Amino acid sequence: MNHWKLDNIFECLRQAGAVALKFRCAAEVALKPDHTVVTIADREIEAMLAAKFNRPEAGCYMIGEESIAECSEAYLQEAFRNLCYVVDPIDGTAPYSTDVPLWGISIGLMENGVLTEGAIYLPGPDEALVSCRGTIWSAKRLQGNSPEVAPFEAVRTPLGQAGHISVGQFAAKHWDIRLPNQIFAWSSCVGSGYYLLKGLLLAYVLRSKLWDLAGVMPLVKAAGFEARFPDGAPFDFRIASGGQFALDAAGPHRWRLNDDLIIAPDREAIDYIRNHVTLIQA
Repeated sequence: MNHWKLDNIFECLRQAGAVALKFRCAAEVALKPDHTVVTIADREIEAMLAAKFNRPEAGCYMIGEESIAECSEAYLQEAFRNLCYVVDPIDGTAPYSTDVPLWGISIGLMENGVLTEGAIYLPGPDEALVSCRGTIWSAKRLQGNSPEVAPFEAVRTPLGQAGHISVGQFAAKHWDIRLPNQIFAWSSCVGSGYYLLKGLLLAYVLRSKLWDLAGVMPLVKAAGFEARFPDGAPFDFRIASGGQFALDAAGPHRWRLNDDLIIAPDREAIDYIRNHVTLIQA
């Protein structure tokens, strides 16, 4: 597969979406050791993407949510030194398994351990967003015969009490949130990132794993949005060396962010959230 070309990425997303839609209403749910759910669609999509991306002989690797446990440490080290696609076949498996259309497909690209490009696709609204060299591209009606492809301009929700905020499961369960704003806990990085960039959310708070956010974060950067931790430090796209992910093979939370990340259109919105929340349980 050619290196991050729009047509190829859109086609990968379309194919993955078609598989997910095929199983949507008949997905058998299993519980993984980390208490998250998985379906047959997750596994079929990841296998399909692996056939395209996992080519170590060509210096191209793939880290996927459902297959990473099968990767050797030697393979993972090479993945961080070379070209590596980071995929979540269905981000938001919980909404997917209950037929709530907030789920999607996520593909990120790392080069030498640095997250550089990202793509997300929500088959519900049938729109994909893909970053490419600093520009975001949208493809609407991707499942149709003639998708509408055009540059995408992110919409910035103005700061105020009317702005909705999406939070991940960690913040929902461990934060004391004293905000008048409506709070959602959607269990989907792709869904939250998409609606943030569409201007329907004021902010998104997450403490997710690498594959959850790999498609979203390059889009956030290309849109010029802010992404910061509670101490004010910016998100570091140097995944391998930035120190913001738990990468120790023996650690209990490997691949997860070490702290909550707040994404919003600007620093003012991030500070608004930081000043109204308290961590009540680590």
